[in-house]
Amino acid sequence: MNRLLLVNYHYIRDPDAIAHPGIHPISLRDFTDQVDLLLRKLHPASPEEVADFAKGRDRLPGPSFFLTLDDGLMDHLEAAREVLRPRGLRVAFFVCSRPLTERLAISVHKVHWLRAMTPPVDFRDEFLSQLPTEWRAAEGDAELAQAAADTNQYDPPEIARLKYLINFHLPYDVVDRVTSAMLAGRGVSEAGFCGDFYMDGGDLGELAGDGHVIGAHSHQHRPLSRLTTAELDDDLRRNIAALSPVAGPVTWLSYPWGSPWSIPDDAEAVCERHGFELAITLRRAWNGGGESAARLNRINTNELAGMLAATS
Repeated sequence: MNRLLLVNYHYIRDPDAIAHPGIHPISLRDFTDQVDLLLRKLHPASPEEVADFAKGRDRLPGPSFFLTLDDGLMDHLEAAREVLRPRGLRVAFFVCSRPLTERLAISVHKVHWLRAMTPPVDFRDEFLSQLPTEWRAAEGDAELAQAAADTNQYDPPEIARLKYLINFHLPYDVVDRVTSAMLAGRGVSEAGFCGDFYMDGGDLGELAGDGHVIGAHSHQHRPLSRLTTAELDDDLRRNIAALSPVAGPVTWLSYPWGSPWSIPDDAEAVCERHGFELAITLRRAWNGGGESAARLNRINTNELAGMLAATS
C-alpha cells in the first residue's frame, strides 16, 4: 500500500500577538507555507480516499497527506477560507460540542487562554489559590514532581508541576470550576468567551458545504480512557447529536488528547457502537497500511519538517 501522512493543527494565529506562553500557535503564513510544501511533495488525499485507506482499500496514487484540525476553534474558519478553499483542499474538522450546546468552554482552552494572558508565576499562584484545600498539597508531592519533570522537560520545575497537576492529576470538574472562576475574575463571561473562541453551527455548516468532514472530538474533551463506559457513551452521543444537524452523519472521530494513554483499550468496540468508520490518534507516524481503522496515526504541525526530511 501507499503511505498516508495525517497532519494535525490546533491554533492558527499570530504568535506575536500572545503576551505569555500558553497558546503555542502556528501563524496563518506558516500554515500556508506548510500546506504548499505538502502539495509539492505529496498527493492531497480526499476524504473518500482516506476512508477507503482506513478500510484497507488503497486508491492513493502515491505517498499522500491529509489535514485535520482539532477542537472547533474560530481560527480554523479563516484558515479554511483563506488557504484551503483557494487550493481546493478538503480536510477534517474535529469539533467539541460543549461550547456549541451549553456555551461552556473546554477546560484546556480556558487554561491556554489564561496562561497566554497572565505571567507564568502569577497564573500559577492564582490557580493554586483557587483550588479547594484538599487539592493544594498535591502540587508539592515528590512523586508528582518527578512525573512532571519527566513529562514537561522544557519548563521550569514550578511550571512543570502545575501543568502536570492540571493536565493529569486534578479531576476535570475541579479544573473546570477554577478556570471559570478565573475568567469571571477578569470580567469575561464564559458564553462570550465561547462566541469569540469557537465556531458556531453556521460556521460548521459552511465548512460542511465546502465538502469538509465534520468529525467528533467528544463533548467535553476529556480523555476517553478515563471515563466509564456509560460516561464515554453519553459523551460521544451528545457530541454526535450536536454535530449531525449541521454536518450530516458523523462517522469520523479524533480522540481527545490522542496519545496512547488517552485511547480506550476497546477502541474498536467504541467505534463500532457509535458508527465511526475511522478514528485518529496522535501516535506520531505515517500510516502504511495494516493499522486498525480505530487507531490511525497522525503527527502534529511541529513534527512535519522532521517527518518529511526523514522520509525524503
